[in-house]
Amino acid sequence: MVAKTANKDEGFHINWLALIVLFIGGGIIYLLPYLRGTYYQTLQQALGVTNTQLGVIQSVYGLLTIICYFPGGWLADRVSPRKLLTFSFVATGVMGLYYAAIPPYPAVVAIHIIFGITTTVTFWAAFIKATRQCASPSAQGRAFGILEGGRGLTSTILSLVSVALFAKFASEVAGMKAVIVSYSAAYIIIGIITWFVIKDDMGEGTEKITLDGVKRVLSMPVVWLIAAIVLCAYIPFRNSDFITPYMTDICGVGAAMGAILGTIRYYGMRPVGSVVAGFIADKISSSKTLIYCFIVIIITNILYVIFPGSPKLLYYVITNMVVFMTVCFATRGIYFALLEEGKVPIALSGTAVGVICTIAFTPDIWSPILGGYFLDTFPGVAGYSYVFIITVIAAALGIVFTYLFRKTVEKM
Repeated sequence: MVAKTANKDEGFHINWLALIVLFIGGGIIYLLPYLRGTYYQTLQQALGVTNTQLGVIQSVYGLLTIICYFPGGWLADRVSPRKLLTFSFVATGVMGLYYAAIPPYPAVVAIHIIFGITTTVTFWAAFIKATRQCASPSAQGRAFGILEGGRGLTSTILSLVSVALFAKFASEVAGMKAVIVSYSAAYIIIGIITWFVIKDDMGEGTEKITLDGVKRVLSMPVVWLIAAIVLCAYIPFRNSDFITPYMTDICGVGAAMGAILGTIRYYGMRPVGSVVAGFIADKISSSKTLIYCFIVIIITNILYVIFPGSPKLLYYVITNMVVFMTVCFATRGIYFALLEEGKVPIALSGTAVGVICTIAFTPDIWSPILGGYFLDTFPGVAGYSYVFIITVIAAALGIVFTYLFRKTVEKM
């Protein structure tokens, strides 16, 4: 651990400064690759591309992230998080400045390929490993919970600032360029700060992994169980994207109110669920907390199936959504704390995260397609019910895998 920590109490300590830098960086680094989600039509107009071409840009990035998780994990155990994270932020910022020049379509695709490298290969596993190094074993839940909550808060604040900046320009294209430049500048600044705050000797796990280390990770049952648990937690989160259209299609909510509820769903619940779960996890264990979360996910989604929404039941639908999303973010806030509970050595954390994420984040590829198929094939309430049933099945399997994880750890 670094020489200075902000709090020490019977083995509990967190490097607060490093954690703050990490959650700020982690909260902003994906804003440029996912710019389409906030500025779809404006970005399309600025780039002069079709809907299909804009979709290709995003698909290329998404596919590359899945491919890059494992090599990124191996790299995180070979190179210090300080060097990798600094490179990630600065390189993403530099490419963002080129992006702001609105280059031709092939160049934009190439930029997103590079984004896939700088936000995955050199970033994600190093980011998780650095977070783990920030906190003592007894503070892992809180560290990861605060990380997730802080990321949500940071991305919300910077997104709102960018919207205000965008509104100041008479030309939407000029406003789009200004937003991209502001994000890029933020990346470069946080990259410089990272170099001075994150240390090469920040804790355990600074030795380089060997081929035997990779084999060791692949032979660890807890790594595969954590991958299964994270997958089962990530499916409900991805399926939650269908709640906003559920409210507009089934409950009669207007587009504007739907957007407001969607914002509350994603941004409002994230800091609350993840931070609270982190504190609970450090009291009763991350795995036990996850089991309780999976149970709540099952209950909330069964309620949607048994009592479908309608304009008269809007308050019930919103209340159920708040509970469901709070718990979804609770799982996101603590599932990587299972690395400590599962006794995965910090020196192997990067490779372990690479394996876990390669499996667990595949819903990014197939969940929107499967959900869209159900909505197209079974119009109305029935289509959404199938989405909710998939969520229930995933959460139920999550309980099974978490139980097996706990039993495996007990035998270690």
